[in-house]
Amino acid sequence: MKSNYEQIILGSSSIYRAGLLKKYIPNFITLSPDIDESPKEKESAKDLSLRLALTKARKISVSEPDALVIGSDQVASFKGNILGKPKSYEDAYKTIMTFSNGEVIFYTGIAIIHNNKRLEESYIDVTRVIFKNFSHKMLTEYLDSEEKLNTTAGVKMESKLFQKLVDVIETEDPEAIIGLPIQWLLKKINLLDWK
Repeated sequence: MKSNYEQIILGSSSIYRAGLLKKYIPNFITLSPDIDESPKEKESAKDLSLRLALTKARKISVSEPDALVIGSDQVASFKGNILGKPKSYEDAYKTIMTFSNGEVIFYTGIAIIHNNKRLEESYIDVTRVIFKNFSHKMLTEYLDSEEKLNTTAGVKMESKLFQKLVDVIETEDPEAIIGLPIQWLLKKINLLDWK
């Protein structure tokens, strides 16, 4: 996709987000916004995902007012509890094993900001992942196949072994679970380019 924006900045240090964006928009740069991602007291996963996306985009847009800045963040929720990235293999095992026969909701917030054009828009993608009643063996096969488990809740939907744990995925954007609601973003950029 070609964009009329001179510079597009992805406000993220995630290699997964950058890889997804590169599939559709080859020319952009990434800047890490370096923000505190701690949830506020009683903040929901949905609200946290949008707040972090907006905070990332706003922080970078201050120093890059001529660029279209994209901020995105993903927060998972299981039984009302916010899930982070696993700290270890054991942590990933313990967390994901609890998903067996359950449902995890992934909220992926996105914000686009262009300071000089006074543009700020945001959106939250909701992806529901319903898990099978999977075994210890199925989970360890997945975990053993991954070099790093540095994703929300240790989930890598693109892994064939992870997909064996999943029964149903409900989403409007199948790639949003990677960490970026790409379909919403592409539609927005197309609309904005005609202004």
